[in-house]
Amino acid sequence: MRYLDGSRSLRTKFSSMQIQRDTRGAELGPNQYEDAEGYLAPLAAGSGPRSNPLGEFPTGPAIGERLPDVVTSDSDGRIVDLHHDRESQPVVLIFTRSVVW
Repeated sequence: MRYLDGSRSLRTKFSSMQIQRDTRGAELGPNQYEDAEGYLAPLAAGSGPRSNPLGEFPTGPAIGERLPDVVTSDSDGRIVDLHHDRESQPVVLIFTRSVVW
């Protein structure tokens, strides 16, 4: 996928969105950590699925805000230009995370 500004990935496009993570907690023993709220887990706070954002967290455009210019392919491989193909009509855009890693 390539965006109209020439970037090739969301990582490149949104690299300025650096998220601070809550890493407060303590190591209690091998593979046992307690976070600032007292939850126990085998991973330290701030790593893996325990990455809780602090402060402002960029979640994307607000409702009604214009989306970036995106040209990509749909699930059938057809090219879709987000703004051109909808002809100024409202759109519902749904992202589904793939189960294929």
